[in-house]
Amino acid sequence: MTQDRRHAPHPARRDSGAPAQWRRALLGAESRWPAFAAAAVIVVGQSLLASRLQLQPVWLLPGIAAVLLATSVGFYISPAEPSRIDRVVSVGLAAVLVIANIGSFVLLARAVFLGSTLTPTDLLASGVALWVVNVLVFAIVYWELDGGGPEARLERRHDFPDLVFPQQQADQEKLTAPAWEPSFGDYLYVALTNGTAFSPTDAMPYTKRAKFAMGVQSLLSFAIAAIVVARAVNIAKG
Repeated sequence: MTQDRRHAPHPARRDSGAPAQWRRALLGAESRWPAFAAAAVIVVGQSLLASRLQLQPVWLLPGIAAVLLATSVGFYISPAEPSRIDRVVSVGLAAVLVIANIGSFVLLARAVFLGSTLTPTDLLASGVALWVVNVLVFAIVYWELDGGGPEARLERRHDFPDLVFPQQQADQEKLTAPAWEPSFGDYLYVALTNGTAFSPTDAMPYTKRAKFAMGVQSLLSFAIAAIVVARAVNIAKG
């Protein structure tokens, strides 16, 4: 029988510099750097949107998100043992990013339907930027949500996943590597397809919280797309 090397216990090391057991387990988990990079792009994008759409105070939500992101990175690279606070910071960051996107959408809708100092082209560009940022935001949400996050998925702390990918289905297991696990790129694809089809196409939500998250993204994506199309038609008509 082939042993799952990813989840197999690491052999004990006798040298004095051997990492603690928790650190060896953490090193076996998926890297958080892709998610950190996506979060940094989101913070920059939301800062620009807040300034353009006049989300007051402009610095508040992007500033909170930046602080939480820096704190999460600090926890990740720290040699200290992970604690519940680390998880709270990660989830808090995802929540702030979602709230900032909803706020930007409300202001975008107000600007389109009630008038704005921005030109029609600027409003169109803001809508497109908001849609792209929304995909990145929900990629992080799904990545942190599914199975309790990357570390929890590695340690199998949850009995059941929140999202089930085709590679995890019994009749599809022979078509992928043994013990396949989703990575951030897979969750980014889920967010992209859910944001374009307004429904799950790749991974299926199996828990209420996953269905709620996908529903929120679908509604936001549909509303943003409708505004973008309406503004594009307005520009085309001159």
